Amino acid sequence: MADTAESTRTLPRLVDVRIPGWGVAKLCYARDLDLRVGYRVVVATEVGDFVGRVALTPRRREAYADPYDIVRVVDDEDEREEDRNRELGREMRVEARKLARDHRIERVEFIGCDVSLDGRYVEVKYQAEEKQLDLRPVKDGLQRAYNVQVTLRRFGFLDRSGDAGGCDTCGLPLCCATWSGARDMGPVNVRLAKQQGVTPNEKIMGCCGEVKCCMRYEHDAYKEFKERAPFRNSIVKLGERQGKVVDYSMVRDAVVVQVGPKRSDQETIPLGVLARDNPDVEPADPEDWDQPEPETPDHPRED
Repeated sequence: MADTAESTRTLPRLVDVRIPGWGVAKLCYARDLDLRVGYRVVVATEVGDFVGRVALTPRRREAYADPYDIVRVVDDEDEREEDRNRELGREMRVEARKLARDHRIERVEFIGCDVSLDGRYVEVKYQAEEKQLDLRPVKDGLQRAYNVQVTLRRFGFLDRSGDAGGCDTCGLPLCCATWSGARDMGPVNVRLAKQQGVTPNEKIMGCCGEVKCCMRYEHDAYKEFKERAPFRNSIVKLGERQGKVVDYSMVRDAVVVQVGPKRSDQETIPLGVLARDNPDVEPADPEDWDQPEPETPDHPRED
């Protein structure tokens, strides 16, 4: 326990920060700053400084991505500069719509502009059905009119849900809005739900219209469990009896075995019990390994 505490103290102090318009929360170095959920901070990124809001309590942990640096907690001057940039973003969005209309660019909607704290970098977000859309006239026109560096970014439903925030049907805040690793664990699709034995329905769909991120978090646990458990519909031994595996109970580290012809003839058997008569089965906890004592001529096994 002491070694664990010592190793934790050597880890960097990290915090998740939501930057408006950036979708998923970003991982940042908290350093020795006194940060709490809801505090507004200035975050240094590769394109400039932006104002964000602390989404989770800082703690020491391993970094799964390159963290940004937090420059300081927002002061009065930062607040005034942020208000001016917000007004600039509204003007540039209106100008972007005019440029698109003048160049006859259709089926595109500009939904917002994010301006860096120094006002030199602007990211213009848009929605469009076509992925290959030529918006260079809009970008060039904005850069000439405002003398800033402009980047156009296609903003999808996944990005908008993380940027808007809110709570899901579980009653907790959206993972994509509070945790910076929500999009770093791989794709989330219906296939993951099927592999976990969940029938695809509206309950596993998130606010963004896609499968909930939690299905991806639990996938590795289900995958590891199935590697240790017997296959579904396979025959297993239960002492002098036999049964067929009909379902899994991953939380209990067990399987449901049909031992009789009736539906009521089902038993939930831990893998530690099955391991005694089925050598390919392996329980999660070695202490649950219910193996029989070796039988010797002098000490026969007691049944």
